[in-house]
Amino acid sequence: MLQELFSDLKHELRGALHKKKHPFKYVTLSTVDEQMAPRSRTIVLREVSESLECIVFTDARSEKAVHLNGNNKACMLAYHPKKLMQLRLDGELVIIENPLEIKRLFQKVSENAIKDYTTTMPPGSIIDSPEHVNYVTRKENNFLALKFIPHSVEYLRLKRPNHLRAIFKIEDGWKGEWIVP
Repeated sequence: MLQELFSDLKHELRGALHKKKHPFKYVTLSTVDEQMAPRSRTIVLREVSESLECIVFTDARSEKAVHLNGNNKACMLAYHPKKLMQLRLDGELVIIENPLEIKRLFQKVSENAIKDYTTTMPPGSIIDSPEHVNYVTRKENNFLALKFIPHSVEYLRLKRPNHLRAIFKIEDGWKGEWIVP
């Protein structure tokens, strides 16, 4: 049954890429700041590989990018309200540096979304009003692609008479173990 759960979680996570309103399309990504405090935000899953490596996009000047300099440990959390399923992936977040891969990924960014990477000021900067955001040209963008490499996935399914909870670790070949819900 554990391998069925793993297949199910993998199917759901990868399904977020193909179903527009899938609840796993938007997940919570947590990083650790310079004071070792957790920082969480909602991000868009862009790609999920067969090995569950996930690609996300950000502005190179964002907090999460800065956090990687000191600590690249990260956590992704996804929740499916209809299935009462929660996934927590623990792992590392690394910057994609291959120019060909960056070019391929940047081509996936819609024209409307490119604007998000072209502000003159970094994300989180204080401004007087939303109308005071200035932009540079498309070629001067701050696009940064990140790869989340999981080392464990925790699966929780709320159901009766018993909740199901399991942990899968890459070091064990994604072989699962039951844990107390």
